Formats: sequence, C-alpha cells, structure tokens
Amino acid sequence: MRILILSHLYPSTVDETSGTFVHQQVRALRERGHDVRVISPVGWAPPGLGRWAAHRTVPRFTRVDGVPVLHPRMIMLPGARLGSSIVHTALRAISGPMRRTYRDWPFDLVHAHMLVPDGWAAASAGHSLGVPVIATAHGSADVLQLPHRSPGWRRRVVEAITELDQIIAVSQAVARGVTDLARPRHDIRVISNGADPAHFGTHDRAAARRQLGLPADRSIALFVGHLTDLKGIANLVEALGATAGGASDGPLLAIVGEGPLRAQLETRVSELGLGNSVRFAGKVSHEDVGAWMGASDVLVLPSLSEGLPTVVCEAMVVGRAVIATAVGGTPELIDDGVTGLLVPPSDTSALAEALRGVFATPGRAARMGEAAAQRARNTLTWSAVAEQIEGVYQDVLDRQHTTTRDLRPAGDNIPHITAL
Repeated sequence: MRILILSHLYPSTVDETSGTFVHQQVRALRERGHDVRVISPVGWAPPGLGRWAAHRTVPRFTRVDGVPVLHPRMIMLPGARLGSSIVHTALRAISGPMRRTYRDWPFDLVHAHMLVPDGWAAASAGHSLGVPVIATAHGSADVLQLPHRSPGWRRRVVEAITELDQIIAVSQAVARGVTDLARPRHDIRVISNGADPAHFGTHDRAAARRQLGLPADRSIALFVGHLTDLKGIANLVEALGATAGGASDGPLLAIVGEGPLRAQLETRVSELGLGNSVRFAGKVSHEDVGAWMGASDVLVLPSLSEGLPTVVCEAMVVGRAVIATAVGGTPELIDDGVTGLLVPPSDTSALAEALRGVFATPGRAARMGEAAAQRARNTLTWSAVAEQIEGVYQDVLDRQHTTTRDLRPAGDNIPHITAL
C-alpha cells in the first residue's frame, strides 16, 4: 500500500524526539513492505518571536531513517493563542502539499495522528481527493483535554470524529472518550502503542549503570517525560522525600526530560535535602532512554492524564516494573501487583507507599519486571502494532471498494469514488 502519514508531531532538526512514537510506527509499516511518506507541518511565527526562530531552519523536505518527510509551514502563535482555529491553519498548510503529493504519487489512504488539528484537516483534504482518511486518537490532549477547554475545541473534535472514515484509539479509555463526544462512522479499533525491541530489549543493569555513571548498589527509580504539572513529577519528588529522606544509600530517582518545572523541582529537591537522591539527566535521545531504563529497577509515571503512555510499553519490553497512576489507558497495560503497581492520581502518600513496597521487598521489582516483559514482548512491539494497523487499512480500503461498486450506475465501467 501507499500510505501518507499526517502528523505535526514528528522528529525534525529542531526536536529529534518529537513524535518518535509516530516514526516508530512508520518504520514498522515500511518493514512490512508498505510505501510510506510523511507530511509534518512545522510552526511558523512572525519574526521577533525568538523561541520560534529555530523552526525556520527546518528543511522543507528531508528524510528520517529513509522516510521521505515534507515540512510545510503552519502559522503558530505562542500560548496556543490560535485556539481551535488552528485546524483551519493546518488545512491551509497541508492542502497544497497533499494535492501535489497525490499527483506525483497517488496514495491509497491518509493516516493522521491526533484528531485535531491533524485528523480534522486530513479529513477535508483527503476527501477532496477521494481518498479514505484514518486517524489515531492518542487521547490525553485530543480527546481527554481539548474538548473540555472551550465550545470551539469541542466542536472541532466532534467534526473530526464524524467525518473520518475510521478512528483508531490507543486504549479503551480513549475509545470511550471518543464515543462520549460523538458517534463515529464505524466502530473504533483499539490498537495500543508499542516499543522497539532493538532499543528497548534486554539490558544488562550493571553495564547500563557503568555506562551512565550511576551507582551499582542503590535502588533506582526512573521518570521519563516532560517536566510539567500534567506529568505529576512534583508529586513524585514529594513521595521520594517521604521514602528516602535524603539517605545516601537510599533509593535514587533519575529524572530524564526537560520542561518548565525543572527549576522549581531543583529548588524543592534542595529544600527536602534530596541532593543525594535525585539525578536530573535532562533531555536525552530516544535510543538512550533504553539505557536509562536498563539501568533502573522501576519506572514511575505519576501522570494526571494519559492516553496510552508509550514510555510504559518501552519499560515493559525492557523488563522493568512500573509504578503509575491509574489514569486513561495506563491500567490497561499494568496488571496491578503482577507487572507493576497502580496508585490514584495526585495521591503522594499512595505513591510513597508504592515506592516503599517495591524497594523494601528484595526481588519484588525484578519479578514484576520479568512478568511485564513476558507480556510486552509478544504484544507491545511496533511490529505487532503495525500488523494490526495494516488490517485496519485493508478493511477501510475493502469497505471503500464495496461502497464504490454498489453505487456505480448499471453499465458504468468507469470507477468513481463516492462523495463523502
């Protein structure tokens, strides 16, 4: 199949880790023999907005691991000031590139990631070409948050749901969120995110710790993600304070990622006397995240909202236990007490108790990690995900072919596409 991917989240020269989950899926589809290309709009803002200057350096065409990627410009303003009208901006950005791509390389379908702005814009542009459009609802933003910000956002998300030919949701929780908003054209297909065993396979813990300069004799908890309120990282620091008390031989928390809360977190770590118990690693490459997971005993994800966290899939494939909040699709991944522990969101005491429970019982984290790996290595790989997505593609194309055939006038041998 010829598949056009539309996603404003995709690795670029400005941010090599943006949308890595989309790129990993694209790679897995290409490995299954499909011809895949990507349109990934990048933000453009008027001169004088310094934080956006780097986006002007992104080439309009590039290749990422051999995948052809177009980067049309899409007007953006700081602070999300465009609001829900960004869907129209996205449509203007992609319409021309999509038409030209189809003229030179007639693709079979469009697969957008996120219902808005990508899915909304793809539905309009793709249907104008007579091509079916699929979108993956990733949940935390496009389904579980944006529709509740304003009537405008809700309207745009509902329009996307009702216009798309097929919706894939990354979890049952996200699927329920979609149907709570509107009725899609066809039953939602639930396909989780995954992990690449080449980067997140079995790691020797001792070797990984030597590589990263981490102590060999301490229990290590790992957080990976943006340092924002939504990720609950401040709650994790407080829980560690109640667990470790700053002891030099107590558990160590490694924080991988950057974000607006970093300075505040560093101050709080100092106030709690946790200087010997917290390591800020900053932003690392996606490949290096695997080494950090290999060096750890447990991944901790204290988020307040999630769709289906890829980082949990990756930790499970590595063979690490996971302590996480029971939000969104996370409980669909973790068998509480078997592959990890689930705690209520924003409950610092419960989070601290979970950390104590894992570290105080010798071998418990390792046993959970082994159980996690046994589950994940068969079902939570990008190869398994791509096989399921391929099945959805074929169903959509078969459905379109049947509809087109049934609506063709008698004696008309000229194929045509039903107007949608």
